[in-house]
Amino acid sequence: MVAKLDAKNKRSCLSLTSRKRPHTKTVKTHKSKHSRKKLRIGIIVGKNFDPIPRGTQDRCYPDKFKIMNNTGPGASGWGGMFQIDTSVALKMARLHPDILHIDLIRGKEVTAARLKRNHLNFNLFYDVVMAQYGEGKARAREIRRLFQDSSCRMWPSFDFYDWVCTKPHYMKQCQKAGIPMIETIFVEDGLKPDKLLRQIKARGWQNCFIKSGAYVCFGNCAIHGRVQDWVDNPSLLQTFAKDNAGEKCFLVQPYTLKPNGCVFDEVRNFFIDGKWRYSVYTDGTDDDAVYEQPNGPLKDACRRLSQRVYQEVQKVAKWEGKATAPLMCRIDVGVLPDKSTARGFRVFLNEIECEISTWLPRYCPFNLCDAVAEAAVRKVAELLEGLLHAGRRLPEKRALIVALPELQARLARALQKT
Repeated sequence: MVAKLDAKNKRSCLSLTSRKRPHTKTVKTHKSKHSRKKLRIGIIVGKNFDPIPRGTQDRCYPDKFKIMNNTGPGASGWGGMFQIDTSVALKMARLHPDILHIDLIRGKEVTAARLKRNHLNFNLFYDVVMAQYGEGKARAREIRRLFQDSSCRMWPSFDFYDWVCTKPHYMKQCQKAGIPMIETIFVEDGLKPDKLLRQIKARGWQNCFIKSGAYVCFGNCAIHGRVQDWVDNPSLLQTFAKDNAGEKCFLVQPYTLKPNGCVFDEVRNFFIDGKWRYSVYTDGTDDDAVYEQPNGPLKDACRRLSQRVYQEVQKVAKWEGKATAPLMCRIDVGVLPDKSTARGFRVFLNEIECEISTWLPRYCPFNLCDAVAEAAVRKVAELLEGLLHAGRRLPEKRALIVALPELQARLARALQKT
């Protein structure tokens, strides 16, 4: 879709693609000339759970990307029709309308041909996990191949994305770095109930939590319960193992609760282009207890721990073999009250997420859409420069030769003014 010029109000045009070109020669020719002069940037979107603050949406927000059914028990989305991923893409188009042509891509539209037509692609939503849950294993395998295909020029890069999705990778690395986390048994060759029970009993755990450790979300492939119940009735664990026979990787941990018996809370820390920017409290049991983490010792402790974890992220996040900061990285820090410590609490790493996650923009103390869009534009220049230095073949080189230096010059001038 190309957002048209509103002549009456003299509104600037957004250069966007969001569907196949209409079969009309006039429009087709116009769009071809329009986009050939610009850097084509694909943005994979589709979030229905990450609404922006009310009243901050772009005036040309495409109807087909609005999440209309977002309230009530039958809702397909949550919180509002205007989502952060699409909003970032629209803001990028507004920041440099003469240089950037934004290709809005929904999950079902992701193909190798579509990605390769763009100079660069950012995946903000649709990945291997979402493909498998929504469309099945064959589609998930296809999406995985696209991540691995360097000619698709997609961020996050596969190595970093796989490191995040395969939790033992980053957990073991962080353990070696001395970062605290819940004690864990790593199962990487499939569940063997008898062997696992022996390991659990040797640790003296009374309650236990087992979950898939790779490419999973929404709490799927998980079970928790009393260890003694599993001992008394071995079929409980055997049935779980049978139902998840296709899974090889699992994390096994003591079921960790607060003194009041509720699941521990989290403070989610967000890094934009390498810098810690904000943190949000999420309650372990009350889904409505979500808010910006207040200033104080807990916020400081969570920020410091997340920064230690981010040092490990920096060792893995690379583009064309060179280190780069992820556009957006989320580090979830678990929090447990603990009167035995001087601070009255203890914190630990619970999870690392890349851009394909919840950003919680309504609880961010600044306009998150603007901040991420500005960072994304800088990332466009950085990643395209990396592709050129690596000798990658890119489409529409004429546009690249003209538009990229101009974008770099603008960013340099903007940096001098700050």
